[in-house]
Amino acid sequence: MITMKNEEHMVNELYKLLDNLRGRVDAQEALEFIYILKAWEKLSNEKKIHEEISFDNFYNQKVEVKKLTVIFEKLSKTIKLFELYRFDAKLVDDQLLTTILSFVKNVSKLPNVNDMFYLDKGKADGFSVSNQIAELGVKLLDGESKELYVPFTNGFAYSYYTDKKIYADFQMSQALIISELINILDNCNIEFCLTDALKNPMFINPNAPHLLKQFDSVLSFPPFRMKGKLDTDNDKFHRFKIHKGTVLDVAHFEHILAQTSSKAVVLMATGFTFSGGVEEAFRKYLIEQNYLEAIIQLPPNLHSATSIETVFFVVNKQKSDDRVHFINLKDDSFIKRDGRRLILKDLDVILDIYENKKEIENISIIASNEEIINNNYSLAIDRYVIPQEAKELQKSLEKYELIQLEDIADIRRSQLFKDEEEGKEVYEISPSDFSKAGFTLECGKLKQIGSQYKRLQTYKLEPYDVLLSTKGTIGKVCIMGEINEAIIASQAIQVIRVQGNDKKEKAISLYMFLKSDLGQTILASLVAGTAMPQISTAEIKKLSIPLLSKEQEKRLISSFKDESKMYNEIEKINENIRSIHSNFLGEK
Repeated sequence: MITMKNEEHMVNELYKLLDNLRGRVDAQEALEFIYILKAWEKLSNEKKIHEEISFDNFYNQKVEVKKLTVIFEKLSKTIKLFELYRFDAKLVDDQLLTTILSFVKNVSKLPNVNDMFYLDKGKADGFSVSNQIAELGVKLLDGESKELYVPFTNGFAYSYYTDKKIYADFQMSQALIISELINILDNCNIEFCLTDALKNPMFINPNAPHLLKQFDSVLSFPPFRMKGKLDTDNDKFHRFKIHKGTVLDVAHFEHILAQTSSKAVVLMATGFTFSGGVEEAFRKYLIEQNYLEAIIQLPPNLHSATSIETVFFVVNKQKSDDRVHFINLKDDSFIKRDGRRLILKDLDVILDIYENKKEIENISIIASNEEIINNNYSLAIDRYVIPQEAKELQKSLEKYELIQLEDIADIRRSQLFKDEEEGKEVYEISPSDFSKAGFTLECGKLKQIGSQYKRLQTYKLEPYDVLLSTKGTIGKVCIMGEINEAIIASQAIQVIRVQGNDKKEKAISLYMFLKSDLGQTILASLVAGTAMPQISTAEIKKLSIPLLSKEQEKRLISSFKDESKMYNEIEKINENIRSIHSNFLGEK
């Protein structure tokens, strides 16, 4: 027998065989068949299969596909794997079967099942978590319980990092066979149900069939932003208190909570920590119930099948305090490169921070539920783990009396207007059109508005509107001057319309505050998202700003005029420089 020296050699030998079979057999079907044969051999060696239909007995005779068909039919009567697997006699001929059997006989061990069927070369249908992230998820759970529930999860990487009895469900039919292969070949203990757990949960309390089975430990990597219709009103288990609409993120989480008696670790897209609407309502529910124990922000680009940034929610229904531990793993000290992939350097360091509730500058902090409430239930990591320099700047706000921006202004995000190529001409201003100082006047690109004319009256800009860029480019700000033409703002902009008789003075003061280092630092702390940074309208409305005296407003207005004058002088100097460059011989 040839013994494979290492896993890499093992994988290479398997690929060599699959390459040789290319064009004759579908690669995925061939892979599954090879693993079925290896499971047959292992069960035979463990004397779990009658000698007459054992692997070696078949191998040591003339190899014939028709004989294998009969044997597999007999195996299906007693072995679950063969009940699930339907051997297609057209898959191979006698000669090809002999080649594959010889490989199986001569290889001591195949690569682990999950890696080959889910992670290797993107074979998985959809998103699968890496082994490392699965391992971290398992280790974040308490080790005392004997059972682990894993709903909605595409992949079984976690099964290699626990000795608990695993209860899992998913909708992909191939997972039935894969879970059995993992049980046999990789010595795991998975009870798998093929189901949509949102509509038809299968793990029920055996003593009370009207109730769901409760688990002390739950781990889940649910699909991101999956859409579907869900009849929540007629759910006999009464799981859905918050979910509404067609995006199922909250529904997935509510099902997880319904089957959790103690602790759950759930991987979600980072957007779930700050999005408005139903996601915000669910975060509020987690805080009100005091279920949330930790938020662990993972670095970007950890997952091979998606670029979406992810975060672990750690839920603990038995927690005794009213605080949440925020841990930011985006710091370079946690990341290293493995080929083209990013991986975490040391899971034990992360677990030490989590388990011992450590607070480390720029890495982790423990925040009260009250602080989270004051942040409008945002769980975005940058709202809590803040650099020291930013903290010091924010502290300088404490010497002012503060009010919320919505107390002095109307705030709304601008809306999309299509160019109808006929009708009234209007300008659309974007952040690139903002004046660097002073008032911004007519500028931007022209659009024609016809059927949208009524909406235009609602969204057209007025003099002294303060415009703030809150999507993509964050923090650029301008103040509109005495405009005569119809102007609208692009969708990247929040329009802030100060109210009151002294609108002009207050608008200039607000504009100067938002432009200041202090204002920019505060805005930066509100940013959520990496692929498309943004600040929600709700965050802008709740923004705390200084309530200034008349004397302080006069000083800011004076600074506004001085800044505008300086920029005008700079522009004149730049014009002179351009003139020199355009006529290098200095001819008149």
